[in-house]
Amino acid sequence: MGTKMHRLIFIACIAFFANLSFAEGKPSVRLPLPKELMSDIPWFALVTKNGEDSYSGVLSKEKLKSIAQQKNSQRVVFAFYATWCIPCKEGIAKMSANAAELESGGVLVVLINVGETDYAKTDKWVRGYMKDSWLLGFDRFNNIPESFGLSKKGDSQMPLPKTLLLDQDLRPILLLGNEGDDFPLILRD
Repeated sequence: MGTKMHRLIFIACIAFFANLSFAEGKPSVRLPLPKELMSDIPWFALVTKNGEDSYSGVLSKEKLKSIAQQKNSQRVVFAFYATWCIPCKEGIAKMSANAAELESGGVLVVLINVGETDYAKTDKWVRGYMKDSWLLGFDRFNNIPESFGLSKKGDSQMPLPKTLLLDQDLRPILLLGNEGDDFPLILRD
């Protein structure tokens, strides 16, 4: 009886690890746009770094639209992340590895931290992955997930990772739930 059980466990382990080896060949998971994002994104204000140790800057919808126009960006990416989220780290690393292609394709990347309040610690963590041309914002009031329809009403926690692709006028194009092997180049096509 023990040998039979060992064989079953061995077969289950092989099946599990075999499935993992094919995970990289999957496309990104496209999600339906929430009704809040069907035509435009709601107003928002993100905290940004303003100096060496000060986090008093603000990135609003109007300011982001102006930056996108100045940089002649054709697309804007909102990459929602948290430092505890392993898939977020992998997604940011993939974008970082393809940063030159994204920039030459007119893609402006905005990293948005969701739900963390230690800005200095989070800033230090993400700076290991992000590029100088990217923007970094913190959702101080933790209201973006709900106002964008990415979390349920009254539930500020949003499943991560989430990547929202916008056009140059900040109109939503695509919402991704997981990055596949087509990520991040799917963001510029």
